[in-house]
Amino acid sequence: MHMKVPVNYIGIPQQIVLDHTLPQTLTITIRDEGKHLRKLSRQGVVLGLNLSDYLREDHGKVELSADVLRPRLQDILPGSMQLQHVEPESIVFTYYTQQKKHVSVQVLSKITVADQYHLVNGGKVTPDSVDVFGDQETLKSIQHIMTDSVYMDELRDSVSQTVSLQIPKGVRVSSDTVRVDWIAEQFTEKSFTLPIEVEGLPAGEKLRLFPQTANITVRVSMSNFANVVDEDLRVVCHYPQEECTSLPLEVITNNPYIYNIRISPTAVEYLIIN
Repeated sequence: MHMKVPVNYIGIPQQIVLDHTLPQTLTITIRDEGKHLRKLSRQGVVLGLNLSDYLREDHGKVELSADVLRPRLQDILPGSMQLQHVEPESIVFTYYTQQKKHVSVQVLSKITVADQYHLVNGGKVTPDSVDVFGDQETLKSIQHIMTDSVYMDELRDSVSQTVSLQIPKGVRVSSDTVRVDWIAEQFTEKSFTLPIEVEGLPAGEKLRLFPQTANITVRVSMSNFANVVDEDLRVVCHYPQEECTSLPLEVITNNPYIYNIRISPTAVEYLIIN
C-alpha cells in the first residue's frame, strides 16, 4: 500500500534560513495484512523531525539520508508493518544564519471616541516588540516596525484586533501580526475645592494669597470615580523670586485615573508679610 506521511519539522531557529522549502510529506510503500493497512489508512501517522542537531553552524549543508529516514518511519508504524520504499529517499538542503535585531512595534491608527467617552488605553500592543532577521546593512535602517493602518469611529467600548505588520522588503520578523487593544470608557467630572500651598517660602516670612483656595475639576472614568479623592491632588504656587503681581498655580497628582485637569483661578495675587 502507498500512503503519504506528513512531516513535522521542529528545532529550526528563527534566524536560520533554508535554501528551499522542505518536503511536507513523504510517500511510503508498506506491506501488511489488509485489515491493518485499512486501519492505518484511516488513522494516519505523522513523522516528526527535529533539525536542531543539524543546524549548529552559521551555515552548512544537511542531508537526511535513507539511513536516517527509514528507521524513524519504521518506528511510527505498527509493529507488524514492513516499510518497503520511501519517496523521496533523502532530504537535502543548505542553510545560513541571518542577523537579528530587536525593535519596537508602533501602531498606525486613527481612533475617535463617542461623546462623553475617552480612551483609557490608546492602543496596547502585544507583543510590543519583535525580532527582525536580515543582513546587517538592511537591519541598520530599521528602527521600528509599523502596523497596518487601523481606523475606528465613535468608539464606546473595548476593542481587540489582530493587526498585520508592515514588513520591510528583504527581512523576516518573529511574528507578522500583533494584538492591539483599545479601551474606551465613559467619563464624568469630579470637582474639589483645595487650599493653595506655597513652596519655597523663606524662614520667617509669610505669604498671604488672594484667594487662598482653588477650584479643581478633573475627568475620571465612571469605573474609577470612587478611586479619586481630594487627597490625590495638591495645588501649589512658588514663592516669587522676582517682583511680580501674581503667582501661577500648579496642580500636582500621582493618581493615574485623573486626567484633563482644570483649575480656577489659574493664578493668585499675594502679599508678603515679614
